[in-house]
Amino acid sequence: MWGAWFIAGLLLLITKRYAKKHWVAFHYIHAILGYFVLGVSIAFTLKITKWEPVAEVHNAFGSFTVLFTILGSLTGSLTAGMMRFYNGDKPWAEKERVEQIAKMHRIFGYLMLFIGNVTIMTGAGHYFLNKLNGDSRAALGLISLIVFCILVAIFEAIYRIRNAYSMGRLDTPEITTPEGKIKTLSPAQIDLQVS
Repeated sequence: MWGAWFIAGLLLLITKRYAKKHWVAFHYIHAILGYFVLGVSIAFTLKITKWEPVAEVHNAFGSFTVLFTILGSLTGSLTAGMMRFYNGDKPWAEKERVEQIAKMHRIFGYLMLFIGNVTIMTGAGHYFLNKLNGDSRAALGLISLIVFCILVAIFEAIYRIRNAYSMGRLDTPEITTPEGKIKTLSPAQIDLQVS
C-alpha cells in the first residue's frame, strides 16, 4: 500500500501538475497510475476486510481512502472522456461542464492523496504497535507522511517559482519618442522585437 500511496501518489501529482511539458504522454501515465492505485486499494480492502465494523482509526481512514479513490477515478475518467468526445456546452453557459468535473476530480485527487498517506501512517502505527506489540518502527508511518508533505511542498514551491519567472518578465518598450510623439514601427521592426 505504501508504494501505491506514497510513490504512485507522488507520480500522480507530478504527471498532472508539475510535468506538463509532454502533456499527452503524462496524461496516459497519470491515467494508468490512477487505475493502478484504484485497483490496489480495492484489492487490499477486499483482502483485509471481513465486512465487520471495527472501531479502529486505520479502518476509518482506509474506508475514506477507498471512497475518494473511487470518486477520483470516476471523475478523472469522466473528465478525460468529456475532453475527448464532448462538443461543449451552449454558447451562453457560464462554465463548461468539463471544467466543473475537472475541479471535482482535482478536489477528490488531493483528498485521496492526503487521506491515503494518513491511512498509511495509521496502518503502520496499527501494525507495529498492535500486531507487533509496541515495535519502535511505528514512527515510520509518521515519517512517511511528513516526507510526503515536504516533497509536495518542495515540488509546489519549485513549480510556483518557475512559473513566476517564466511569465510576465518582459520589459515593454517605450511607446513615445523623446519629443512626446508616439513611435511607429514597421513590420520588420515588430518582427525584430518579437524575435
